[in-house]
Amino acid sequence: MQISSTSPRSRVRAGRWSLISAIAPILAASLCHAGVLVNDSWTDGDRTNTALPTDSATFVGASTSDGGSVTVVPGALKNLMGTSSRKNWTYFTSDLSNPDGNLPHNAVTHLNAGDSLTASLSFTLPNGATAASTSKDFRFGLFTDPTDARVQTDANSDGGGGTNPWADATGYAVQMPLNSTATNASPFQIVKRTTSNTSLLGSSGAFTNAPTGGSVYSNAANTSYTVSLALNMISASQLDVTATLMQGSTVLATQTVSDTGAAFGGTAVAAGGLPGSQSIYRDFDQLFFRMSSNAEAGEIDFTNWNVTLNSVPEPASLSLLGIGGLSLLSRRRRAR
Repeated sequence: MQISSTSPRSRVRAGRWSLISAIAPILAASLCHAGVLVNDSWTDGDRTNTALPTDSATFVGASTSDGGSVTVVPGALKNLMGTSSRKNWTYFTSDLSNPDGNLPHNAVTHLNAGDSLTASLSFTLPNGATAASTSKDFRFGLFTDPTDARVQTDANSDGGGGTNPWADATGYAVQMPLNSTATNASPFQIVKRTTSNTSLLGSSGAFTNAPTGGSVYSNAANTSYTVSLALNMISASQLDVTATLMQGSTVLATQTVSDTGAAFGGTAVAAGGLPGSQSIYRDFDQLFFRMSSNAEAGEIDFTNWNVTLNSVPEPASLSLLGIGGLSLLSRRRRAR
């Protein structure tokens, strides 16, 4: 005998599927949590206040006598480049609390398998790029300093101050050129900081370099670009590092390399370096930018800095979610 679609059994079955349909989006949303840790566009015209994620105090290292300056206007952090290097940096926390000056640092972002941490800098070049270059002077990365307090004052030092606190900082970075013409084959140099060095991002001796990559591009004046560095933790023994340069929604260049601990992008990581350098790095709380001089661009105006964490729950949390879903279904069945 065929059961009609309006029979009690059909209504029960439909009710179960309706409940499953209601639970599924909740469970799916719980599997991946996206958290914006920094999203600062300097809309208040101030770089010194902190109210994460929309206000993140930005610190500067710049000479007072090289012809350059750093100013803030609503919507932009303006770096008028001089003849010496320029450093900008900020700190972020996993729970949006104010980054403190203690050691150990509060709320350092820790990556687990399946997590990804992406930092991006949006910028314009009011005067364009000044030369065709392969020097890769535009550099930024994600770091943490395991042994020193955060440097939360302006300091014109590649090491973070007189005691060089950043000498043992760990992390990843991308180095790339700014170009007026499309002549920069393999523009990206993705690096892993593996050796103690008094310069956080200014010395090649601090890093293990992956092979260069990415496509040829050029940079125009008064055009919005976004460069990003994404850290995707594939497993406990592999972290993929991806650098991407975009003009609006168009990808100009991108490259991905893998850190497997003892090798970075296929390049062996030498023993005897920084603690943990032959493993993948998992802790981060500092976004750092460095430009060597005005040789590639006379001015760089940042319009947004963003750091976003996409995380998946631990296995125990997944089990609890599954048990919760089954419990709801069981209760619905008993109620029938």
